[in-house]
This record gives sequence, C-alpha cells and structure tokens, in this order.
Amino acid sequence: MEKENKRFLIALLRFHGDMVLITPLISTIKRLYPHATIDILVYKGTTKVLLDDNRINNSHEAQLSSETSFLKRVYKEIRLCLDLRKKKYDYAIFLTTQWRMALFSRFISGAKRAGVGDHKRRGTFWKNSFDVIFPEAGDNHILERNLSSLTSLGFELIKEDYQLDLRVSDSTRLSIKNKITQNLNLSQPYCVFHPFSRRETKLWNIEGFANLADYYSKRGLKVIFTSGPEKEEIGYLKKIEDNCNEPVLNLGGKTKLLELAALIDEAKFFLGLDSVSSHIAAAMNTPSVTLFGPSVSRNWKPWSERSIIIERTGKEEKCPKHYPLGGKFERCLCYIHPTKVIESVDKALKL
Repeated sequence: MEKENKRFLIALLRFHGDMVLITPLISTIKRLYPHATIDILVYKGTTKVLLDDNRINNSHEAQLSSETSFLKRVYKEIRLCLDLRKKKYDYAIFLTTQWRMALFSRFISGAKRAGVGDHKRRGTFWKNSFDVIFPEAGDNHILERNLSSLTSLGFELIKEDYQLDLRVSDSTRLSIKNKITQNLNLSQPYCVFHPFSRRETKLWNIEGFANLADYYSKRGLKVIFTSGPEKEEIGYLKKIEDNCNEPVLNLGGKTKLLELAALIDEAKFFLGLDSVSSHIAAAMNTPSVTLFGPSVSRNWKPWSERSIIIERTGKEEKCPKHYPLGGKFERCLCYIHPTKVIESVDKALKL
C-alpha cells in the first residue's frame, strides 16, 4: 500500500545521548507506517549507538564545523545537500536549530518538512525553510519535544509512543559477555559505574566513586567501571581504581556503546553522570542513579521510572571551590555525599 511506503528523514546534529532519545520517534513512525523507509542525518560517528537498529535504512553524516577547513566544509555540505535531494523523502524532521538545518531543508523538494521553533530563530528565512514549526521543549522532556514534530505534521500519537527502544543484537551481547568472562564469574551479580563526563561541570569526585565501589564490593557485588576510549577518560578511571581498597573490574575504553548497553542490561544497577550512559541505562530499564549537574533536568533527565537523579535543589551551600568560577560551575556536584547516593540506589532498586 502507498501508505506503508513513505520515506522519512530524521535530522539531528547532536551527540550520542540524543541518538538514544530519538528511538521513540523511530518506533512511532514504524507504528504509523510499518514499511516506512527511515534515514537519519547526524554528526559523523554518532550512529554508533544505533548500529544494531535495523529500522534505520541509511545514515547521512555531516561533519562538525570545527573539524574541516571552510572550503572543504562547503564542498562536503553541497554534496550532502545534493544527496539528500535525490532521496525523494515524503517527510523530513529537523530536530536541532543550526542554520545548516534550514539549508538542508531547502534542498529537499517534495517533502513535508518540520523544523524546531526557537527564540533565536524567529526570522522569516528560518520559518520559510520548513512547512511546519513545532515548539522547543519548554518544560517538557526533549523526548516529548521530538515526538511533537509528528503531531505538527498531522500524525496522531498514543501513550506507547513515549518509550525508549534501543536495539541490541545477540552478537553484541555475546561480544561483551566474552570480554568479561575472563574476569568475572557470570553468576556473580554486578553493578556498573560510568564516572566520567567530558564536561568538567558534570563531574563528581574520585574519592566519592572509590568509596561507593568499596561499599558495594563488600556487599557482594562486582563493581565494573566503564568509560569511552579517550585517554583522559581511561586515566580518570585508573585514578578511581587506585583509590579503591577492594578490587574492581576496570573496562575503561574497552566497551563499544552497544556493548555497554548489553552490560548495563544485566547489571543490578547503574551509577553515572549526565551522559549517554545514563540514557542507555534508562533505555535498558535498569535501576539507575544519575548525578545531575548543570543541565535542565526536566528536559534531559533519563527517561525511565526506574531512574533517579540527584541534583541541586538550591538549598545546598555554595561550593567554595567552584561557585566563584560562575556559570555552570555554580551547580557543581561537590555537595553530594556517598550516603545520599546509597539511599538513592536503594530507592531505585525498589522501583
């Protein structure tokens, strides 16, 4: 049927955690059109977390503006625009507000195009680049904002559309199992700590994670540390491990994103910061605690009833180290005591 063969483009120039948050959008499109073709337009490298999702037909990759010279960027951008034009999309959904999105949209002919409204994008050029405009998140979660793009295009949503749906293949699950069997008896329960964020304002402290690792190790859980592949992240985990009195399994830099998802899926609980790993834990419906820093939690907190966040209420004392730095440092995590984290983990495990 014609209705079941629509072509969709989802354009999202952000990062890995945002990829997890578009899975409800993908699921909803597939509910509306089971045989729809879905392509995505994303930053280069950010498709890693969706590699096992066979609902995605093709990934168009855009370069970060800072990664290439101006002339090379213009050349690649024109080629990308021409490639998008050839695809003959029926619908195109643009989820971020870079000016490049308006350019991409104008190159897609014949599609009904939805773009984000924003206080910085009130001019006629932006508005005329799309057929419909849907509002920014406001007080809603970014996941709800993403789904509202379909409402703006005239589609009807139902409650089940608001569920994360991260796909992890059997081969990925086997891959991570093979990596940990050398160091871990699979019958032993374990928890996963992901203690690093690339943004300094989102970090907690080395001593806090080390104390919690010792606490849960003494209670019979194997504590597994994970991180991305960058040297800075691996080094940070090594510092935490060196502060632990009990042995941990340090997988820093050794897990791909979907392997991390499979690992978290079998964990007793997950503990991390405001990053892709916490969104992955929410997608796997694993009990989790996220230490939340300067981001607006109502927009960006993990989307799961089994996820608990710890964030500033405004009543905490000002940090003498970070508060004078101003900006997002004013919402540092230094006020969090390990006891508060333990209480939150206990609560998450009961959900």
